[in-house]
Amino acid sequence: MKRQVVLAIIIPVVILAVALAIGSVLMLRLFATAVLVLTLSYLWVRISIRGIASQVTRSAEHCQAGGCLDEEVTVFNSSRIPKFLVKVEEESSLPGRHNMAVLNLPSRSSYRWQTQVYCQRRGRYTLGPQIASVTDPFGFFSLSRSMEQTDTIIVYPATPELPFFQPPFHHEPGPGSSRWLISESGPNAARVREYASGDTLNRIHWRSTAHTRRLMVKEFDADRSNYAAKNTWIVLDMHQDFQVGDGDEGTEEYGITVAASLIKKYVDIGQKVGLIAAGDQSYRFPPETGSQHLWKMLEVLALVKATGETTVERLIPQEIESFGINSVIIVITPAANERLVAALHQAKNRGAVAMIISLDAASFGGEVGRITAASLVSSGFHFHTIKQGEELSKALDSGTLIRR
Repeated sequence: MKRQVVLAIIIPVVILAVALAIGSVLMLRLFATAVLVLTLSYLWVRISIRGIASQVTRSAEHCQAGGCLDEEVTVFNSSRIPKFLVKVEEESSLPGRHNMAVLNLPSRSSYRWQTQVYCQRRGRYTLGPQIASVTDPFGFFSLSRSMEQTDTIIVYPATPELPFFQPPFHHEPGPGSSRWLISESGPNAARVREYASGDTLNRIHWRSTAHTRRLMVKEFDADRSNYAAKNTWIVLDMHQDFQVGDGDEGTEEYGITVAASLIKKYVDIGQKVGLIAAGDQSYRFPPETGSQHLWKMLEVLALVKATGETTVERLIPQEIESFGINSVIIVITPAANERLVAALHQAKNRGAVAMIISLDAASFGGEVGRITAASLVSSGFHFHTIKQGEELSKALDSGTLIRR
């Protein structure tokens, strides 16, 4: 019980007790006045809270982290009785959100104001309801009323522009893991080589196999009219044990922002892009184009949590059949290691191109990685590293790409 209400009850009781003890008429009149004031104060708030309603309109149902939504709030008084010092505030789960106004409402009137909703962090949030509160002039009683209009808003991750990032290319076809983005549309086999894990059985060269008594496969001349990948896969590491840092400055948020930015860039240039992630649940979007496909993936990235138990080095072998000769695999992880390299080699043996975007765990307050950039480069991978606080457009500048 509020302190003011307790006092409102105790004071008249004390006055009445004194009046009866000393037989004072003045004290009895003071007691009656106190009871009258309390009764009128209570009726004041009961009447003032009636007839109040609100309406909220927003410019959109979603925005991106770092952006804003325009909001218009209208409060109505449908009663003939004026309302004074009505406090209206919005309940919200959106971080940093506080929208409050104190206003007077004449008889059968309305009051409108505009504000902006700042979307600080990705996620799903509730906006509303609006809560109207009134208090009597003496501050003894207050009543609140919830105006039941609750909306849900999705804040998508930010997608910074990456003007200097270019998809990985390789114009020199070669055997095994040295073969990057080439097409096998050439009509004639140019050479044979020893079978490597991941090669398809329909490429086995049986005559050479019989002659050498080792399993041999055919390689074709590249169709140099098409070096661009037909499919790009973004593989996002959401394993709970590998994330370091807190909030917006943690590897979880950095990785999601990088993934969202790359997806948007590929969609904007009309290339097919897909997403694989294992966080609070498993997500898989086959490579497609178009804005609808983009927003579906951004919605997943808005809601995914880094609580997964499946590592990226386990995800890639599970999806190995999806990674063909016209595929690019971009792995975003704070924990590049030898097992990941081995898993990507399987995809490379099938003709895919592999790129690792490493979130430098040490710069986020974690341990120094157990695999160096030099060893990744020597393994034939395209490689970027991102440190905490580093601008993504500079970190993902293909002009400074480390490669073999």
